[in-house]
Amino acid sequence: MSYNIQESDHLSPRLNSWLLESEKWMPQQGLTLPEVDEQKALIMQMKQQVQLSNLLNQINNEIRSTLDIEEILTSACRLLGQVLKCSRSSILVKESNTDKTLVTRGEYNAGDYPMQLGMKVPIIGNPHLEAIISQQESLAVTKFIDFPGLNEQSKKIVEDLEIKSMLAVATRYQGEVNGIIGLHQSDREREWTDWERQLLEGVASQLAIAINQAKLYSKTRRLAEQESLLRLISNQIRSTLDLGTILQTAVREVRQLLNCDRVIIYQFQDNWQGKVVVEDMSVPWPSILGDMGADKCFKGDYADFYQQGRVRAINDIFQADLESCHVDFLDSLQVKANLIVPIVTSRNEENSADTAVSYDPKFPGRLWGLLIAHECGDTRNWEQQETELLSQIADQMAIAIQQAELYSQVQEAAVKSQAQTQQLQATLEELRSTQQQLIQSEKMSGLGQMVAGIAHEINNANNFIHANLFHAQEYVKTLTEALDLCAKAGPEAAEAIAKINEELELDYIREDFDKLLNSMREGSGRIRSIVTTLRSFSRLDHSEFKAVDLNEGFESSLLMLQNKLKPNIKINKQYGNLPLVNCHAGQINQVFYALIDNALDALNSAKKPGELTIRTASEPGWVTISVRDTGTGIPAEIQDKIFDPFFTTKPVGSGTGLGLSVCYQVIVQAHGGRINCVSQVGEGTELIVEIPLTNQGG
Repeated sequence: MSYNIQESDHLSPRLNSWLLESEKWMPQQGLTLPEVDEQKALIMQMKQQVQLSNLLNQINNEIRSTLDIEEILTSACRLLGQVLKCSRSSILVKESNTDKTLVTRGEYNAGDYPMQLGMKVPIIGNPHLEAIISQQESLAVTKFIDFPGLNEQSKKIVEDLEIKSMLAVATRYQGEVNGIIGLHQSDREREWTDWERQLLEGVASQLAIAINQAKLYSKTRRLAEQESLLRLISNQIRSTLDLGTILQTAVREVRQLLNCDRVIIYQFQDNWQGKVVVEDMSVPWPSILGDMGADKCFKGDYADFYQQGRVRAINDIFQADLESCHVDFLDSLQVKANLIVPIVTSRNEENSADTAVSYDPKFPGRLWGLLIAHECGDTRNWEQQETELLSQIADQMAIAIQQAELYSQVQEAAVKSQAQTQQLQATLEELRSTQQQLIQSEKMSGLGQMVAGIAHEINNANNFIHANLFHAQEYVKTLTEALDLCAKAGPEAAEAIAKINEELELDYIREDFDKLLNSMREGSGRIRSIVTTLRSFSRLDHSEFKAVDLNEGFESSLLMLQNKLKPNIKINKQYGNLPLVNCHAGQINQVFYALIDNALDALNSAKKPGELTIRTASEPGWVTISVRDTGTGIPAEIQDKIFDPFFTTKPVGSGTGLGLSVCYQVIVQAHGGRINCVSQVGEGTELIVEIPLTNQGG
């Protein structure tokens, strides 16, 4: 047996020096050849363990320095390739636990060998991948081309990549395979040693964690990018009525975010035919802008499908059970997979002459067109969040299209008749107002989902505290009784407990513990109150519409707020003769409570005598409600923010900033009403609520 301990770049200089000196020293000690071999084997084993430790440390440093999965995996491949001196090292990743395809996300190439980076490899049909995934240990193959079960396609890939030998192992996180590390030797056939297998298996466990962390980060980043894209389009809708700019921005950003080959907007014209009006694609895929030909299958099989607002994700056009005419049409566009969502606008009969085929009396909306993402280079498994994103973008486009059409009508009317200028200006103002309401509604809806999740998590944690307060009190009571019993057991016990009492101040603890528990109960109660407010914001009362007396609602709200009615506050009630109003009683009472509560806070903060005036009145088709205070008033620069979620002028801990946001959601969204603020600094504030008497659901 012989060993060759040479200096390694992956060991410290001191350790290298010691290993080499040890090799020179052993023959001088009069050791027998077996003893020398044994000593060299131990030194080699130590060297290998240090190499593994150094390699893992370097990989861990890379993991700590970045969350970018490509950087981590590429660096790990480079370190592995250099340590084991192989031709190529690569890491293939499963995008999801259910995915049947691996994607090469990291690679190190030691020579002028073909690149594998970005290659998608199906697991099924590749027996070596199936073998790697099915076993815990690594798979070492000396002559890879002869691996049992390789089909002709797999053999061609092996030849193209010039793989002669392979060593590979699956990475597993919590028992689930999330990737494969593969080492290739391309210049010769190679016998892989047990140590090389051990090193690769040791690295696999670390990279499994890194892959999982990076995927979680990537998912979070994608969600953030999606939210950013939605905000970008929403801001464009708010800031411009240029439909071309909005649509072009949308397709460009969607293609980059989804990382697909082509994104188009197809607009219908006559007889379910149309053209591509907006497009963004990557090289080398051809443009299909304009008339891309007719899909003969569409009118008969797909029109109603999209008219109803449903989405279609096709992962592989040849495996999706599509009609041959539709497959041929997609194939002619060089499409292998696509994701289609409809752009459905509300009915606009004035434009029906131009797009009559887009209307169907069975459906409330108008199928304006389709937003389509194309994958041309390969098949693709579309994810649920990608489908949801495209649907949200299509909804935003529908708003932009509707606004552009309304704006176009206004402009045409202005050209026809200068006499209608005033009326047209009013229409534009209404359009802008509707636009702001749409933006506010979207913001409230998205935030409501987030707030519901926050409230749920806070409530879960608080329940542990609240539920254990009773047991804590009982336990202390039991311990106190036990101490008392011990004190009565005899003079010696009484003397010992008295000494403990003096040293640990047990009498003070007994006296203060109830106060401590009460403060904890108050804190827990405060958390519950905040959670209740958060839940009210995210999911208001779901009771049925019913006819109620709004004046009685004000009386009950005033009764609940008696503790805030100071002697220096005068209450003026100017109740009108109101009809019964069909509404969500619980929600409306919540609005009354919030309005009066805010008014009383303003009066109390003014620290001077003041008045609170509540007025109700009935007008044709509407009920008007006014809550006015003579408090400090609201500065003009923040009046447009008071209905924003979490905006508050109260000190920290005194308000959540959700009261008026909930009022807006109840009055405007749930009841189709209006809410306005009239205020002047130093003179007070008046909040005016208008609720319609008709078309209120129920």
